[in-house]
Amino acid sequence: MKVSANGVSLHYAVNGHGPWLTLAHPLGADLTIWDDFVPALAEHYTVLRYDSRGHGHSQVTIGPYTIEQLAADAAALLSALEIPRTHFAGVSMGGAVAQQLALDAPERITSLILIDTTAGYDPADAATLEQRAVIARAGGMKDLVDGTLTRWLTERFRHHEREATERIRQRFLTTSTEGFAASCEALQGFDIRERLGEIEAPTLVLVGEHDPSTPVATAKLIADGIPGARLTVIPDAAHLSIAEQKQFVTKALATFLNADASNV
Repeated sequence: MKVSANGVSLHYAVNGHGPWLTLAHPLGADLTIWDDFVPALAEHYTVLRYDSRGHGHSQVTIGPYTIEQLAADAAALLSALEIPRTHFAGVSMGGAVAQQLALDAPERITSLILIDTTAGYDPADAATLEQRAVIARAGGMKDLVDGTLTRWLTERFRHHEREATERIRQRFLTTSTEGFAASCEALQGFDIRERLGEIEAPTLVLVGEHDPSTPVATAKLIADGIPGARLTVIPDAAHLSIAEQKQFVTKALATFLNADASNV
């Protein structure tokens, strides 16, 4: 399904019943990255997944984008679907959007689940994002896919879960080059580290034990900065921990949502 929100056509899917739970995907992916989580979560929540601007079946607009813009997209989507409040879980770029939305529209957020994400990039990492945007526009996603999979997935997973790895590879390769590049530029300019203390929503921070992109130290900074936030390290996982440790992440989400978040 599609809806116009914040001047862009956004593709989304809704499953289940109960309080709203919104799932946001990482850079270079789409809403299908959450497919394996939907059956369990939809038993207790109305699960909203959506393709970020420039990704999946959502509209590709010319960049650069900003995280504020992507958060405004999410807020407009919630308004278009008449969703007053939602639990919001985001991976990597989706986690950046979640944090920004919690700052810009706190009344819309019941709780936050921030997975393998950051609150801001240091200059060297920002420069790397800029370089990836240049590579994508010049040569396409094929020039980035191998390095991405190395960061996203542990060697063990890539060796033993070849079919799942190939699905992730193909999803990345089909991402719009402009959407990817413009989103890299959004992340490049993202930094809310000094504002973490303003986030009031109950928050769970999850991070892969071997995440090289947003490592445990980065997750700890977020958890230390948001009042009352909890940090859980996901064993034997890299940046795309939701693919490598589905059962662990599903249990962590369910435990947090059931125990620590108001089901409004």
